[in-house]
Amino acid sequence: MFGALGRATFWLGPAGDGTKAKRVLNSWLVSLVEATAETLSFAGHLGLDPASIVELLRSTPLGSPYAVHKATTMLAGNFTPAFALKHALKDAELAVQAAHSSGTRLALTEALLPRWRQTALLHADNDLSAVYITA
Repeated sequence: MFGALGRATFWLGPAGDGTKAKRVLNSWLVSLVEATAETLSFAGHLGLDPASIVELLRSTPLGSPYAVHKATTMLAGNFTPAFALKHALKDAELAVQAAHSSGTRLALTEALLPRWRQTALLHADNDLSAVYITA
């Protein structure tokens, strides 16, 4: 059944470990999107063409396919939701809570939350890449 629903099935352990893995991966996802948005914004503020940075990322091991895809959509201003910002924000907040519950911190995720909340006031239903607007 799982094979029909997704690309791959992973056995992670006892019940609940899938939810934990989802928290971990969503923390990775929001961090990657934030880093991508900041990178493009930083490049622009330095007087570089952000599109040239995307091409550098695309042609080197530094750029993951997901980050390059999101960077391309950010620069195009295409925020058609694949994963709505409001859902990514909720998952980031849940990851921070889970980290605190386990006795650790997600400093990067915690740091992005205030701006993501601000961006979500106007762009909650857009793709999470809309955080580029306020980067």
